[in-house]
Amino acid sequence: MKRSYSQGSLEKHNGYWRGVLSWQDEGGRQRRITKSTGVKCHPDKVDRKSGRKVPDNRGKATAEMALRQWRDSLIEVEAQRARTEEASCNSTFAEYADLYIRHKEMSRTVKAVTIKGYRAYLRKLLVTEIGDTRISELTPKMITAWEQALAADQTSTTTLSHIHVFAKQVCTYARKMGDIVSNPFDLVDAPRRRAKPVNSLDAEGVSRLNEALKGFGPSALAVGVRIALSTGMRQAEICALRWSDVNFDERTIRIRQSLSRESGRYVLSEPKTASSLRRVPFGENLATVLSARRELMRSEREEFGLAWDDSLYVIGSAIKGTWYSPQVLGHEWHAFARATGLIGTQGVPPRFHDLRHTFATLAISSASGNLDVKTVSSILGHSSAAMTLNVYADALEDTKRAGMNVMDGIMSA
Repeated sequence: MKRSYSQGSLEKHNGYWRGVLSWQDEGGRQRRITKSTGVKCHPDKVDRKSGRKVPDNRGKATAEMALRQWRDSLIEVEAQRARTEEASCNSTFAEYADLYIRHKEMSRTVKAVTIKGYRAYLRKLLVTEIGDTRISELTPKMITAWEQALAADQTSTTTLSHIHVFAKQVCTYARKMGDIVSNPFDLVDAPRRRAKPVNSLDAEGVSRLNEALKGFGPSALAVGVRIALSTGMRQAEICALRWSDVNFDERTIRIRQSLSRESGRYVLSEPKTASSLRRVPFGENLATVLSARRELMRSEREEFGLAWDDSLYVIGSAIKGTWYSPQVLGHEWHAFARATGLIGTQGVPPRFHDLRHTFATLAISSASGNLDVKTVSSILGHSSAAMTLNVYADALEDTKRAGMNVMDGIMSA
């Protein structure tokens, strides 16, 4: 049953204007829902002479705007729910995909940036033969022809792979809802993604980088770079790292938060996958770097008469307590890499993310062999060792070649 909300009213509650909406349930009973507008209110005054209560309506106009926005959002949710319930086997594939996205928005099971990507993929369905076809009439041949047309239109293999996965999810949902008998995408091979070549630094490049960092002391840039080099942590994970997650006694870093972009700004969030929640050990050199950074931040706080706080971000502001923007860190690294003349294995200056690749590549191809692929995969937060093997296949080839040279010497001795 679709709810029909009242126009709503305002009341004062705990120092704030609170919105009140009502609706009638299926049994005809009147229901009530409230929500704070976040707008402060002031107590009503009492006239000393007459004893009458004089309303103090300061902030009420702003609160009424918040009430209307809240009511409109609830009405939109009801409309989305109604549209979702209207999905059927007679809906076109594009219509069903749109309903699927709305369902995900309502359930709040995916991030805003993912929804934005879904809508971009939906645009690849609109005004196409496959998009205008009833979802119950889709065939593997139609899907293959559609994806071939996208490829011919210079769609990258990565984007094409993402579109394929999204479209398959739509049909999986339709099957779950009973609107189709089988998923036609089960009979279509997913487009192969061309792996981007890893532009890591070699051992000589790392040595050159470390030499250049000496002049930067325990600055945010230098410490962020050294963390990435020594642990393979992601850029957004480094910026979200707090001192409370650094254990100097056990020499471990606990990674439990990251930064992601939503509506054009960074917000704290949990990593996308369970494997990204991990503990990473670190060595003596990084411990020295982190200790110097902590002492610098501690002294900065003492100058302002502030006590130490373990919830501060490792490369963030010691005074404001804010995190360091991944975008700013990326720009600073870009300028530093060019000024230093750093060149990666692909012949171009490395991005900050390539420091993670550098750690992984050198760890896998390490002559000591102390870090196997599964261990490296766990440190990086990959979902499986297979993923690590796929990304760093070239580094593994070098390791295998070196190992086979050793075996050749043993067998011919």
